[in-house]
Order: sequence, then C-alpha cells, then structure tokens
Amino acid sequence: MKAENPLPNDWTLSDGHGYILNRDRSHAAASRLNLQYYLWKSALGYNIHPCILHSLPRSPLIADVACGTCLWLIDVSHQHPTAHLDGFDLDLRQAPHMNWLPQNINVQHCDILADVPDHAVAKYDYIHTRLLVLVVQNQDPKPIIRNLYKMLKPGGYLQWDELDTVNACVRKVSPTLETHALDQLRDWSWAEGRHDWTVRLADFLTEEGFVDAQIDFVKEGEELARAFGEQHLLTAEEFAEGLVKVGQREAAGKYFRLVGEAEEESVRGGGVVCAEGCVCSEEAVVGGDGRGRKGSKCDGWRLAGAGGLEGLPMDRVRVMINTL
Repeated sequence: MKAENPLPNDWTLSDGHGYILNRDRSHAAASRLNLQYYLWKSALGYNIHPCILHSLPRSPLIADVACGTCLWLIDVSHQHPTAHLDGFDLDLRQAPHMNWLPQNINVQHCDILADVPDHAVAKYDYIHTRLLVLVVQNQDPKPIIRNLYKMLKPGGYLQWDELDTVNACVRKVSPTLETHALDQLRDWSWAEGRHDWTVRLADFLTEEGFVDAQIDFVKEGEELARAFGEQHLLTAEEFAEGLVKVGQREAAGKYFRLVGEAEEESVRGGGVVCAEGCVCSEEAVVGGDGRGRKGSKCDGWRLAGAGGLEGLPMDRVRVMINTL
C-alpha cells in the first residue's frame, strides 16, 4: 500500500485559522486534555521541574498559561497549598466552575498573543505553559515568549512543555508490522517542518533575553506507548473536526479515515510517539557586587553569578528545556 501525498493534508491546513482543535464538542475535547495531563505527568514524573521547585519561595505566585481543564493547577494546588495560582486561557469553557476550584486558584480570560494586562506584568515567581504547538503562528514563538517574559518577576521561572514532532516516530512491537496509516499521521504532524521551532526553543528563548537555555528530550516508556498513541489519535480526530468547520471537508475526510486505519494498526502493536518537552527558565538576579543572589541546586544548571553570569542585567533569564 502506497502512502498518500501529504502535501494538501498536513497541519499546515490550520495556518491562518488560529487554534483549530474543535471545542464545539467541549466534553470530548476536555476528556482528551484530561487524559493528556495524566500521561504527561506519568512520563515526566513531576508537575513543576525539580530544579525550579527547590528554588521557589514558600508561598509562590504561579501562573498556568493555556490552562485548559485546570487539572495541572488543581494538582499543584494540592501539592503546594500555600501557593497562589492563576490560570489563563482564551476559552474557559473547559475549566471547572469557580465554586469547584480550590480557594488558592483563580482563572481568567487571556489571549497570550495580545498585550499582557497591567495587573499581570512582572507578577509571577513561576509560569507554566504546555502544548502551544497549534497556537504559535508563522513558526515564530517569539511573541509568546516576550509576553511570558513580561509576566515573570525578576528571578522568576518559566516551564514550557512542548511536543517534538521533528523526532516523532512510529513505535512497533515488530519491525515487520505494517503501519501505513500511522506513518502518514506522523508525516502530517511534522507538516514538512512547520513545527521545527519546538526543538529550537532554547535558541528562541536566548534571542529574547533568556540565558543558559537547555533542552532535555524525554521518551515515554513502552508501557505508555498505546495510551500516548490513542491520545494522538484523539488529537488527529479533533483536528479533522476543526477542518470541517473551516471548510476543508476533503482533507478532514482523509484524516477521519486514517484515524480509523491507525487504530487498527495500534491494536496490532503500533503507535505514533512524539517527544514531549519542558522549558524551565530563571531570571538571574544580580546584586550590587555583580554576583547572582539566586541559583539552582540541581546538577546541570549553572548557578546565577557563576561562570559568566556576573554583571548580567536584572531582566536576563536562565532557561532549561526538557522534552519528552
């Protein structure tokens, strides 16, 4: 069976349409996001990167940008009851009613591509965001990076969890297993380099004033391969529903058909594996003597004030990126 030509059918079809994943069936989209949250937590092993967690104040101000169903916020609020957490999203219909949220959580509307509201400027000790791969426009994450930067206090941290579609692969229980549909979905997700910026995120952050950007690539274990694969199929199906809304019915039909074929291949032991990633950043706070007054205790992090950080302005930021 010959693979179909992916050119008119990949994720570039979302160009110019903003966040295309279908929210008309909000319960289904929310269920996908909830599954996604638990899979990421299981694969990463944490909500807040350990290098950041050790350096946060006792009662930190935390923001979750693109908070979705708020499960990350809820879990963090239970782990850190003295923290104050603000969730931001363009569409809050998937978030729980405010009466059901822990008292230390507040959610509010926010367009991360618009100007940062005055009340959020230089406010947060730590910002978390995840999976903006379909939000970033024109393969340029810099407008979002600049806004996240504005929201951080001097000395604050950023953690950005993201997919790596460049190194996505189809995992098989046997090399002889045929996975034509899964191969096609992998190629369409890559979209001829549309999302290559995700593996260059450290470079983009450095260009916008962050320092010591690092990136870790993390691969989920085989025991999670089927679950992650099903989650990717749910995303592809939701993407197809979004294509129908913008008039791309023929391409949507191909996606729906491929999802059905890919599910059959998954049953036989195949699955698309995308690496996920986590961006962590710390602003280097420089004292009057030019020495950093804040640092990380984690191996692999250069301490503020050490090895070339002397004399940095207060708005420079250290970065660490982990990808799964």
